[in-house]
Formats: sequence, structure tokens, C-alpha cells
Amino acid sequence: MVKKILIPTDFKIESLNTLKYCLEERKQEKSSVILMYSAYNSDSITEVLFYDPTKIVEELLSSNFNDAINIIKNTFESSLYAIKIELFHGLNINAFVNFYDAHEVDLVYLPKDYSLKPFKNGFDPIPLIKKSKLEYREVAWSIEHDLVDKDDLNQLFK
Repeated sequence: MVKKILIPTDFKIESLNTLKYCLEERKQEKSSVILMYSAYNSDSITEVLFYDPTKIVEELLSSNFNDAINIIKNTFESSLYAIKIELFHGLNINAFVNFYDAHEVDLVYLPKDYSLKPFKNGFDPIPLIKKSKLEYREVAWSIEHDLVDKDDLNQLFK
């Protein structure tokens, strides 16, 4: 049976270490992963009328981040069923619980020592997830502070 795993992301390569850790831990099971980016809704009527989540994700997705995802897909192809990126716009616990239920998530993986650094319209959903009382697992992986702001593929192989 395929388990659905939710992992918050900030579209920085370093945030994918949580995904890597999750897949290493779950090698014996098939997993479908949702990378969730949290962003505030726009107040602009024009932006709301022409809202396109695919376009928003494409604007946030760097080629290095995309390459890192492809490396992970290739490395864990036997245990990884799928990876998709979803936007979350809720601002309260009920909105997150509805997102969780709508995507039929089985477990959430959170970084223990890494703080998400979202772009200008984004926010860190980790406090909201922790308050939701839904099952989550915190994972620790080492952070090389001299590399934190560098968005390169080496951060995935430390």
C-alpha cells in the first residue's frame, strides 16, 4: 500500500534533506510525496481572477531545485511512487486539517533544526502543523551553516 507523505518546503535545495531522510527511512515501503509550499492569498482582484497554481509553482521552482528532485526520484525510484508540489493558502489549523484530509495524507515529516525560508508571499507552516494535533515526525539532519544560503546540489549529498 502506498503511503502519502506531506513535507513542507521553501523551494530551497536544503529543505529536500527532509524528503531524502524520509525516503531513506521508508525504503521498504512505497511512498507518494506531497511537497507543500505555504503562501498567503493575494488581495488583488486581478490575481484572484487569474489564479493559476501551476504558474505560481513554476515561478518559484528553480532549475537547481528541479534537478535535485530528479536526483531524488532516480535514487529512490524503487520506493518512491510519486512527488507532486501543492500550494497551501490556509491561515489556521482548520484550513490545514482540511488540506491534510483532502490530500489523504498519512504522515507529515518536518525538519527539526531547519527553519523554512519562504519567498516574499510565503510563510512557514510548521507551527500550524504542530498545533494541528495531526501525526507528524520530526527529523534531524545536520546543517552546514556556511552553506545555508547557497542553493546548490551539494547540500543534498552531505
